[in-house]
Amino acid sequence: MNLLKSVFISAFMTWIVLLSLYGFWQLIEATPPTLAWTGLTLSALGPLLFFLKAFLFRSPRTPRHPLGFSIICGLGLVMTMAASFRYGPAAGAIHVWAGGTLLGWLAYLRWYSVFRGRDSAALRPGSRLPEFELESLHGELVSSASFSTAPHLLLFYRGNWCPFCTAQIEELAAAYQRLEKLGLKVILISPQSIGKAQSLASRFNVPMVFMRDRDNNAAKRLGIQHKWGTPMGLQALSYSSDTVLPTIILTDAKGNILYSVQTDNYRVRPDPKSFEALLQAKSPLG
Repeated sequence: MNLLKSVFISAFMTWIVLLSLYGFWQLIEATPPTLAWTGLTLSALGPLLFFLKAFLFRSPRTPRHPLGFSIICGLGLVMTMAASFRYGPAAGAIHVWAGGTLLGWLAYLRWYSVFRGRDSAALRPGSRLPEFELESLHGELVSSASFSTAPHLLLFYRGNWCPFCTAQIEELAAAYQRLEKLGLKVILISPQSIGKAQSLASRFNVPMVFMRDRDNNAAKRLGIQHKWGTPMGLQALSYSSDTVLPTIILTDAKGNILYSVQTDNYRVRPDPKSFEALLQAKSPLG
């Protein structure tokens, strides 16, 4: 199933880009019937605008069903169907392409985005953080036992390729001074290469610590590995096919888990204010 999702997301994004370009080209060429080509372009633009917004106007969370983009996509389908009724064979099968695009968009929202059955016993509040090893950006091994000296926020993120992960990190960076005043140390963990982690770390001027989970060993230990979680094709950019399920773990100064978020939708991430409030309620954490 995860392999199917990996192929789906790459194929769907390629489809909507090509379809929108093709629709625009047909409109520029004034190919009849223009109503059908306008509808086809809109059907692809709905989801395409959603992804462009995710990459360009970074936000770590979206509505579970972003209605506005669905309306644009659905309107495109209605227009192509109207063209097929009005122009008959002259409109061809454009309405089928638009219908497939809408189905793909709904599959993205209701199937691809969702993680079902997430409830790792290793991350339940009150339990002790399991022991595992990470790799620093200098290649040194770091034991999770060292996180027992102060309260820690561990964020497992998928990689630089995920706009919602990088937006979440940007949000943490903006909240860093408030978190630091509460005595919290922030550790950002992903299975991507040290070079890619260094590239991401260079964007921020706050002392958050980036670490690598080589071969997802820590993720496996915590029950949050995501096999075939990377979109198909990104392997050509040196990303592993397997990644991690987005996860936040908050520990106290003794290494006990106070709070964990195992999101069931990769587009819905917790606001830092939620664990800031918990820290203030639990303070002092030592």
